[in-house]
Amino acid sequence: MPPITVVFFGISGSGKGTQADMLERFLGKRDPSRSVTRAEMGSLAREFMKTDTSLAKRTTDIVSSGGLLPSFIPVYLLTDVINRSFTGSEHLILDGTCRRLDQSRAADDIARFYGRSSLHALMITLSKDAARTRLIGRGRHDDATEEALERRFAWFEKLVMK
Repeated sequence: MPPITVVFFGISGSGKGTQADMLERFLGKRDPSRSVTRAEMGSLAREFMKTDTSLAKRTTDIVSSGGLLPSFIPVYLLTDVINRSFTGSEHLILDGTCRRLDQSRAADDIARFYGRSSLHALMITLSKDAARTRLIGRGRHDDATEEALERRFAWFEKLVMK
């Protein structure tokens, strides 16, 4: 089977990570000779925020308030994953990495750079109420306040769904 590139889109709490996990396991069974490189932006951002830099501290402030990171941060984090762990022969799963048009272009550039002729985009839909319940239930600091969640939902609607 040729390597595939899949991008998951969806509101916070929609289950992008769960579906990406299932796809990763499926690909591991279906194509055991080929590894999977996965970039999950939420995890990448949380790891980055643990570093002791002024950029990481500012990133923490933005994420904690439900704000949207400037595009250079997610593009940098994605590029770092590609640089460290992607040769082009692996399957590639992008989870929550394309929040703005320029970020989607970066993902498309990566696919083209590695000769991927098709990029599969999967949109997972979920109501805000159901997403809110899931997000509060997982108990992470970036899901801590109703105001932060509403800001995240608003920028998703404005930037991703337009």
